[in-house]
Amino acid sequence: MIRINLLPYRAARKKENVRNQILIFFSVVLAVLGGLVYFSFYLTGQINALDKKIQQTQKEVEKYNKIVEKVEQIKATLALLKKKLEIIKALKESSKDGFRLLDTLTNTTVESRMWLTDFEAIEKSPKKKKKGKKKAGGEEEQTSVNIKIKGMSLDNKTIADFMSRLQEVKDEEGKAFFANVNLVMLKQEFLKQSKDKPNIALKSFEIQSQKSLPKKKVEAPVPEKDKAKAKEEEKDSKKKK
Repeated sequence: MIRINLLPYRAARKKENVRNQILIFFSVVLAVLGGLVYFSFYLTGQINALDKKIQQTQKEVEKYNKIVEKVEQIKATLALLKKKLEIIKALKESSKDGFRLLDTLTNTTVESRMWLTDFEAIEKSPKKKKKGKKKAGGEEEQTSVNIKIKGMSLDNKTIADFMSRLQEVKDEEGKAFFANVNLVMLKQEFLKQSKDKPNIALKSFEIQSQKSLPKKKVEAPVPEKDKAKAKEEEKDSKKKK
């Protein structure tokens, strides 16, 4: 009977199996390393793209911030110009009223029988209303001027005639130009002359009155809730843009 020794064949086959397993192991390791390298490059590209996008967004934010600063500067400049215009307008109105007052006083004095020594006009602001429900829209404020007139007269009748003339003066609306004309002081004074001439008896007087100025429209203050709502709407509009 013929006997065949299979041990060398089995040993060779075992070696080949080990060799194949080693090759499969290294192939898997290489594949994993390749996948990791590819994934690393992919992540690096994504990070670079995001960095560029962030830088671009930051540049846009800086650009818009500069625009916002310019807008705020323009708003501040406009508010300052508005205040200056209001001041100029108020000065024009006050100068016009002052000229009208002086012109009226000049025309109402009794010629050759009296003269004015002092004149004072103080604007009186309206009293502040108590806190309560505020009406929508602007309200009109009525301001007035307290007037003090001091002078000298030859007699009491001249002073009475002067006061009557003040009460008869009318403004553009046909109302009394001087209201509440009152004589608050009257006293006798003597004007000294030379030794040969006697002193002249004069009447020193002070008259107080009031003059109403044109009504000024005052805008009602915006409630805090409306301000907050306006700010939220502004933010929403910016986000949409």
